[in-house]
Amino acid sequence: MILAGLLSALGLLFLIFKFGVRRVIAYDIPIDIAVTGFLIWAFSGTYSGMFAAMIGGLIVSITLFIMKRTMNREELRVVKVSQFPYRAVRWVGVQP
Repeated sequence: MILAGLLSALGLLFLIFKFGVRRVIAYDIPIDIAVTGFLIWAFSGTYSGMFAAMIGGLIVSITLFIMKRTMNREELRVVKVSQFPYRAVRWVGVQP
């Protein structure tokens, strides 16, 4: 059970990191909820499956929490620009 949770969490973390870690960790709460919900759906049906899903969700949650507190990240923000319409949505770097 623990091994299944660990391996599924690692697989989903690798998939999340392909999107770009600095951009993903800015939105850690919705991603954490989505990953945990997916794992619960994928492993539903037995007690051991639900335990594996919760272990996997816990590992993903702890990893994203630690990364958000220690790494620089990029967030989408509305910034001023010199061309019309004078506002644009850009990725902006944020300190931890």
